Amino acid sequence: MDKFLKYDAVWGFVRLVGRKSRRAFTLIELLVVIAIIAVLVALLLPAVQQAREAARRSTCKNNLKQLGLACHNYHEVANQLPCSICELGNPFGNNQDWSPSSKGSYFVRLLPYIDQGPIFNQINFNYYDPANGIENLSFKTGGLIRNSPIPVLLCPSETSANIMNWGFKSTYSLSIGNQLMPNYNKWGSCPDIGNQLGDGPVGHANTWDPTVVSGIMSRFDWGANFRDITDGTSNTILAGETRSGCSDHTYNGWIHFNANWVATSAPINYPTVCFNEPGWTWDGSNPLKFPPCRHWQDWGYSLGFKSKHVGGAQFVFADGSVHFLNDNINYLTYQKLGDRRDNQAVGPY
Repeated sequence: MDKFLKYDAVWGFVRLVGRKSRRAFTLIELLVVIAIIAVLVALLLPAVQQAREAARRSTCKNNLKQLGLACHNYHEVANQLPCSICELGNPFGNNQDWSPSSKGSYFVRLLPYIDQGPIFNQINFNYYDPANGIENLSFKTGGLIRNSPIPVLLCPSETSANIMNWGFKSTYSLSIGNQLMPNYNKWGSCPDIGNQLGDGPVGHANTWDPTVVSGIMSRFDWGANFRDITDGTSNTILAGETRSGCSDHTYNGWIHFNANWVATSAPINYPTVCFNEPGWTWDGSNPLKFPPCRHWQDWGYSLGFKSKHVGGAQFVFADGSVHFLNDNINYLTYQKLGDRRDNQAVGPY
């Protein structure tokens, strides 16, 4: 018995000494551990960011797919693709001025087809307040509607402010194609661009005449029937990504008729200085406005398809398929994809 007691006492002493002999990390060891952790985080962070962007890009692609499906469903009912609700320049009846003729964007027409029927049913399309002298669809519907986010119109990669000039933003626009795009030229001498294929000669597609519109819609109240897309629906852009803060038109939000008409005439991701980005000013006087044609009122270049995705932007074609187009795509090939009736072979893209 004494033998075991002595053994326990010796073993207890050894353990006590062992505990006392333990020491904490030195400062150098601690710094080494922190440095290793920092290196691992630096290595993992880009992968995490890439995974997040891949998820955002996938959501954006799905939104465009849903938008294309909505346009097809609308076409089944109306026998044409959606167009802006605007009587301006109507040769068939009431040729009103800008303000009383403006009844909403083509997205308003699509509301019942993108699970937003309750919002559509609240809109009074006959309301106009002459005292204000401006488009009053937005005023009548108030913040409840015009400031409402429409989930299918929002790409999660886009960083523009949510609330734009006339309400909540949209990050997609339908295409007027390879249309002539005159520039404002108030802030410089940007050349007019577009109409390289010769069938979009009316500036900004300000027309009801489909024979002078390159894309699938005009700025006014005209949208194409599928039979008008003679190049084939699989070869014609229906809609694509836009950055809502990069033009004084897309800046108006999803509800406004004068907000979301965009041409393929500008190269994809042309570097416009966007709202509240470094170098941006209302009047274009900031010396950081270079190279030329980067002001958001340089319409030929700002009213183009843009995204926050690296290397290009996503588009839904008239057949409902979604494609990522690289921003170094051959310019003429891109214009052919924007044009519904140029009758030229597109080639690889």
